[in-house]
Amino acid sequence: MKIETVGIVGFGVMGAAIGLNAAASGYRVIYKELNDELVAAMYDRWVKGSLEKRVAKGKMTQKEMDEITALISGTSSYADLAPCDLVIEAAVEKMDLKIQVFKDLDAVCRPDAILVSNTSTFLIERLMASVSNPSRTAGLHYFFPANINRLVEVIRQKETSDETFEALMGFAEKNRKVPIAVKDFPGFAINPVFISSYMILDSFYGEQANVATLEHISQQALGVRFGIMWVQNGSGLGTCYHAAVSMNDYLADTDVGYPAVPDQLKSQFESGAPWNLEDGPVADDSELANTVRDRLLGNIFTIATHLVEKEVVSMSDLERGICTALAWPKGPFSMMNALGMDEAARLVALTVESGEYKMPKTFSGGVPVPWPL
Repeated sequence: MKIETVGIVGFGVMGAAIGLNAAASGYRVIYKELNDELVAAMYDRWVKGSLEKRVAKGKMTQKEMDEITALISGTSSYADLAPCDLVIEAAVEKMDLKIQVFKDLDAVCRPDAILVSNTSTFLIERLMASVSNPSRTAGLHYFFPANINRLVEVIRQKETSDETFEALMGFAEKNRKVPIAVKDFPGFAINPVFISSYMILDSFYGEQANVATLEHISQQALGVRFGIMWVQNGSGLGTCYHAAVSMNDYLADTDVGYPAVPDQLKSQFESGAPWNLEDGPVADDSELANTVRDRLLGNIFTIATHLVEKEVVSMSDLERGICTALAWPKGPFSMMNALGMDEAARLVALTVESGEYKMPKTFSGGVPVPWPL
């Protein structure tokens, strides 16, 4: 399958970044929005505006900007997406809306055109149920900010053909991304780890710890410059809350399990304010720090093990994906090996005893051997 023209349904911040990345890689891009006025406004803001800033800062020449914009057009009509070899849906995260988008695309696109969703939590198979040729459907999950974050999850549902999958892997590589292969699963590979991590951390907020303390503990535990509370603010607490609800709905009653949505996250989202990262001094309480750290790492180790056991993603791709998308210096399996498998087993057992997860098979017989990285 040769991809030359790419349609983007949804001209918001994510869709715009995906399309700009494609145009900068030489693809013709057609953005689709609800009406012509919105197309024009989004073009001025996300394409012209962002590229002009790069030119002004000397990060791009005017000639380079002109070459990119010459490849970009916009429309309010699905019919104008008929020439596309690939269409990426990047609409707001509402399942009914996305299902309707694919019904509309199926009516106008060529039978061999590849249709993909950039959803972060919904199952690809459910979104594509109305597409007449499901072998040409898949997920192509970019991570925010899509113009900077290099990871792309290429998600195969059970009907996705080898040809479609290989075309999407090649497309991601040509866009200078790091693609990893993922099976259709709630949240795919990276989000089940990240979403559950902030759910665990948020559950300590309030009487037990302030935001500044939780941010510091996550920085120390993961070896990162920007901790999990900071990343939540960047993602938006609305997105974080709804993703947490979705993941819990999908997995809590399965053979994997998943944490409950913390009341603290719900309340903070409903307040309309981000987490206050400067809400007081970092607590000098080693017992608290160890408790939070153990729960955070135990959660990461448990869900990561389940993902590999279920063959959602390979161990190497999950390691690569976590380090690329989340900028963690070590992936879950490298962290377990570094801590020692005795300690990893203790933390997994602690997590399972808390009632959040079922026990992964790897740890059900006691302490396993180190992961073969």
